[in-house]
Amino acid sequence: MNDRLTVLMYHAILDNHGQCAGADLRYAVTRKAFRQHLAETKLLGGKPRSVADILASPGSGSDSSCDVAFTFDDGHASNADAAADLAEAGGSGDFFINSSTVGQPNNLDWATLRDMAAAGASIQSHGHTHRYFDEINESEIRHELVTSKHEIEAHIGLPVTIFAPPGGRLQPAVARIAREVGYVAICSSSVGLWARNGATWNIPRFAVLRETDDAQFRQWVSKDRLALMHLSARQAALDAAKKILGNRGYEKLRARLLGGGKGGGGGHDESKKSTAP
Repeated sequence: MNDRLTVLMYHAILDNHGQCAGADLRYAVTRKAFRQHLAETKLLGGKPRSVADILASPGSGSDSSCDVAFTFDDGHASNADAAADLAEAGGSGDFFINSSTVGQPNNLDWATLRDMAAAGASIQSHGHTHRYFDEINESEIRHELVTSKHEIEAHIGLPVTIFAPPGGRLQPAVARIAREVGYVAICSSSVGLWARNGATWNIPRFAVLRETDDAQFRQWVSKDRLALMHLSARQAALDAAKKILGNRGYEKLRARLLGGGKGGGGGHDESKKSTAP
C-alpha cells in the first residue's frame, strides 16, 4: 500500500473548556488531541500535507508514503488554531469553506482565511451554501461550484481547484460539472486510502470524531488492513441506510441513535440540514 495515502477529515477544535460554539461536539476534537495526531504522524515517519500540495507533485520520488493529508470541512472559527498547529509542525492542510457563511458567527472571516493561506493553508470549496448535492439539479450544482470558487479566489487570491461535498452527498453529474468549471479533484466522505496516482474525483477520507482514540488514529495512518476492512463494511451499511431512508430519514435515525451533540447550535456535514441560497 506504499502508493496509497491516508486523508483525514476534521471539522472543529474544542476550546479549553471542552466547548465549540456552533459546531457538533461529536465532530470536534480537543487541541491536545489534534497536536497528538500531528506528533503521531511524525513518529510514523510522515508529514502533514494538504491534498492540494500532494496533487501539485504527483509521483514525486521525494513524497513519503507515510505522509498524511489533513482536511477540515465547514470553515468553523476554530480551524485557525488547527492551521497554526499544522504550520508549526512544518506542514499544511486543506480547509473547505462555504463562501456564503464566511464571517458569520462562529465561522472564519476573510481576513483570517487570508492569514491562514499566507501561512501555507489551502483554502478550498465546500460549496457556496451547505446544500446537499444529491438534492439539487445540475444548474444549481454549477451555481454552487462556480460561485464558491469565484468568491474564494477573489478574497484569497489563490486558485480554488478542490471541492468537498456537504454531507459527502454526491451524484454522477458533480464530477463532470466540477471539471468543466475548473476543479481538479473532489474529497469525498468515502472511507479508504487514496491512491494518489489514480482518480481524483472521489478522494476518500477518514472522519476524525471526538471519540477517535490514539490507537484508532494509528491504525488509519499506518494503513492497518483489518481496521480498513471494518470501516469499509460500516461505510457500506451507512450508504445502504441513506439510500433506503433518504437524507432526512437517515439524519433522524442517526440523531436518535447518537443523541444530542451540538455545542451552541450549528452543525456539520452529517447532521446539518441543507440550506437554500
